[in-house]
Amino acid sequence: MDATTMADAILAALGGAGNVRGVTHCATRVRVDPAESARVDVTALARIPGVLAAQVVGDRVQIVVGPGRVEAVSGAVRRGAGSATAPAHRGRLSARTVGVLVDVFTPLLPAFVAGGLLTALHNVLAGPGVFGDTAVIDTLTWLRGPVALVGLVGAAVFALLPVLLGFSAAGRFGGSPYLGAAMGAALVAAPGLTADSALPAIHLTPETGWVIAGVDVLAIDYQGTVVPIIAICFVLARLERFFARRTSGSARLLLVPLLTLLTTGLLAFLVLGPALRFLGDAAAQGMEWLYTGAGVLGGALVGAVYSPLVVTGLHQGLIAIELGLLSTGGSFIFPIAAAANVAQAAASLAVWLCARRGTRLRALAATATAPAALGIAEPAMFGVTLRLRVPFLIAVGATAVSAALLAAWRVEAVTLGAAGLLGFASIAPGSVGPFLACLAVSMLLSFGGTLAWARWRRRRGRPIDGEDPRRSGDETAILSPVAGRRVAVESLADQAFAASALGPTAAVAPESGLITAPVAGTVSAVAATAHAYGITTDGGTEVLVHIGIDTVRLNGDGFRPLVRAGDRVAAGDPLARADLDAIVAAELDPVVLTIVTEAGARTFAPIDGETRVVAGTPVLGPVGSPENI
Repeated sequence: MDATTMADAILAALGGAGNVRGVTHCATRVRVDPAESARVDVTALARIPGVLAAQVVGDRVQIVVGPGRVEAVSGAVRRGAGSATAPAHRGRLSARTVGVLVDVFTPLLPAFVAGGLLTALHNVLAGPGVFGDTAVIDTLTWLRGPVALVGLVGAAVFALLPVLLGFSAAGRFGGSPYLGAAMGAALVAAPGLTADSALPAIHLTPETGWVIAGVDVLAIDYQGTVVPIIAICFVLARLERFFARRTSGSARLLLVPLLTLLTTGLLAFLVLGPALRFLGDAAAQGMEWLYTGAGVLGGALVGAVYSPLVVTGLHQGLIAIELGLLSTGGSFIFPIAAAANVAQAAASLAVWLCARRGTRLRALAATATAPAALGIAEPAMFGVTLRLRVPFLIAVGATAVSAALLAAWRVEAVTLGAAGLLGFASIAPGSVGPFLACLAVSMLLSFGGTLAWARWRRRRGRPIDGEDPRRSGDETAILSPVAGRRVAVESLADQAFAASALGPTAAVAPESGLITAPVAGTVSAVAATAHAYGITTDGGTEVLVHIGIDTVRLNGDGFRPLVRAGDRVAAGDPLARADLDAIVAAELDPVVLTIVTEAGARTFAPIDGETRVVAGTPVLGPVGSPENI
């Protein structure tokens, strides 16, 4: 039974859509606030295919459907009831922002790595001063055409970045990826299409502007930008859902894409794009003011903000300033960009050395290091350092120190080039030595800091790749995520949990608020209220860690997530911290439940043992394993 069919049956058992005042969900169950509890048929709810259990707690109906379906079913019930009372996602804004960026960029990493390497190869062969006073293509003229083609293929990835980001971001926000790609294409294609006579209605001569509502649409270049298209796709996804809810049948197929692109396009070109591009230009001008007015301190501050600007794409606003600086003598931006790129390369190299062989993280670090060292840092940032967070911050700090030295020595570039190890070819005569020394400082600090951090994690049993060779793959036991006292599952106050409706369950009354991973795998879900975490092992086993009973009522208060969806964890890695006193003060049970919600062909059962357990004690195991014999 699909989510929509389930929702129709659930609404009927609830007494109709008019009897629903609000719908929310936690990690496992749909929670409904009925207008009249007497109209709810709990028995009928429990008989619906796909419903694992149903119960009334206080004035709220709880419908257990499991972690794999709860979001879809909850959304379908909400749409059917005409309710929009879903809880807002909580958590620190910075963590959520980084999470969104990583989610959007991760599928694009292969294109970034390939484009970065091709662009770096082009820069090496086409840049003067790399292997002498003349470029390789000037010495070997027969290479000019092939090198140009290599550069075209590599540069296209970044020049048309909004198209790729549009596809990925729209999907991330729940919209059509193809509409997102179409919107990204409109952003980057507008200048070229308006100059092409193939479309007479929009044909403009190069010197003619296109002013609508006071905005010169063609004056804004979106090539290589990041934030505008992500923000636009955020709006696009919501507009698409808005129009989909108000149409049906063949009209939906025709009108939803049309209205979505039309309204999003107007907002993109007239509001969102200009506003965000203005912010980018303002940031660039602020950096110039800092550097010229605050000396060494200004250099350090500019170095500290450069990489975050690259993450958001706002560094594109620096191009105009850099061209102006070059026309008047020299640019401070290029040397700082080179220091930032090699810092990211050094951090990525340290991660490569510390990650285990065969892990995806090691492979990403190996392929991202060289492009970053040669001036293309996006693969290293989005694939390695930003994902791990701490290496990114270490690289930012190393860049700040290097940038302060660059400012002290007044190192400037006299031409554009590859902002990396080969950037010395663009530096003013007499400053090449200090430039290389500053790059060395940036690399050593970033490499050393990241290496020390990775080794510190390893000593604490938390390798950076999140994989423990003893507990990866098809584990033989599910471990307790907390230290405490075993609790008989059947004694739990919650009927669904007591009946193990979601799957084999172990319960522990915790002694501390540190919650750790019971298995190695990938974090597949983090509840919006941070009280439940899903992990999928490499073997396909799905495990749910649920902190407390009915703690969704706290709306996240007292819970601090330490991971996000998509993170790789080893058994024993921290998942969250819970304020047990706050849970108890709210008169809720803080018991921590470990549930195998999907085990494939295997059957799990509780493992007997001492009443008191420590974190890492096996509590669930496959039937027939040594622990259960």
